[in-house]
Amino acid sequence: MYSPSLAATDAGRGGPPNIRGIQANPQGQTVVTALSEQEAAGLAEAIQEEYTAMNTYQAVINALGDVQPFVRIARSEQQHVNALIRVAQRFGVDVPENAGEVAEIEWSTLTEACQMGVIFEQVDAALYDDLMLNTTNPMLTRVYSNLQRASLEKHLPAFEACNP
Repeated sequence: MYSPSLAATDAGRGGPPNIRGIQANPQGQTVVTALSEQEAAGLAEAIQEEYTAMNTYQAVINALGDVQPFVRIARSEQQHVNALIRVAQRFGVDVPENAGEVAEIEWSTLTEACQMGVIFEQVDAALYDDLMLNTTNPMLTRVYSNLQRASLEKHLPAFEACNP
């Protein structure tokens, strides 16, 4: 797979270092920041959760057509998955496969699907609260915080405002 940042690194023109778990601290010293086993397991859980969100919202689209806010948020969930996968790859964590799971929340109409989206985004945000309790790696904390903020400040309000 082509990646501009990887290509730039390979060509010696910058981009992120291709060294897992190594960062420079503010004093410019190299510091190893590998993930603990608990952090690695939490990262895999977060990837699975984002896969489930993406699959669930895609299931709504498949059943009801290209309806908003599902189209926009499904794309956003793919970006969330990609961000988590980049962190996993950086730290050498095995990336779980997308098993195609969808949320076990019943819906049959767009109104019910939007209500399901509200519940799902609340569950998603709560997962990040739980994961951050056991996370000390600053990169992982930053990614979790950003994804949680997107759920609470963008996705959740979009589903709450969803009135077909």
